[in-house]
Amino acid sequence: MVKESLGRLYLWRIALDRITDLLALRQRVNRFCSTGRPLRITELYDDERRRLKTGLRLEGEALDNFERGNGSLFPDIHDIQLFDELITEEIIIKFCTIFNDGYGKVGSISANKKTFWKPILDVIISEAFSGDVKDKFVGFVEAAKAYRNKRGAHFDQDSFKVAHGDKKPDEDGIVYSVGWSSALVEFDWDFISDTMPVFCKSLNSYIESLQKKAGMI
Repeated sequence: MVKESLGRLYLWRIALDRITDLLALRQRVNRFCSTGRPLRITELYDDERRRLKTGLRLEGEALDNFERGNGSLFPDIHDIQLFDELITEEIIIKFCTIFNDGYGKVGSISANKKTFWKPILDVIISEAFSGDVKDKFVGFVEAAKAYRNKRGAHFDQDSFKVAHGDKKPDEDGIVYSVGWSSALVEFDWDFISDTMPVFCKSLNSYIESLQKKAGMI
């Protein structure tokens, strides 16, 4: 049913609207980072820890004294890095709403199976892009799916190195180590910021064509 298809596409549009907000947030974080404040507050904080001869994070009175003299520790450079990672994960997870299997609701929302989303996605991308830009956007789609499945939403085993060990009787804790098997994926955010509005516009045009077909507009 056309209305079921529209129901699913409305969910896609909500996800893309969220991505638009997240891309804007990422730009604001980057602008703030470019002021040098996060790095400067981190350097001051590290200087204070060295003065106090502690390798631990400052807490209680020591942290209060530091922030009275230097301003809030938040966000330091480590917070900015975490923002970047979290925003990346959220953008990719939301984008992959288009591809991930999803249950439907009779008379309201189509199930999100490949037989549903692939033909529609092919049309939307072809209407939005051509040439090298189209090829690069399709490459982003594939990279997004891989990131979501292996790192963003699931910690897949082949993305990690795990080493087991043995604990001696007089030792505390768990003996193991876990690390990434490769560097974290970097996305071309300038390209994504430029092309995502075009992709959204193409989706909206597709939605409008279905609405006309259903006699809704």
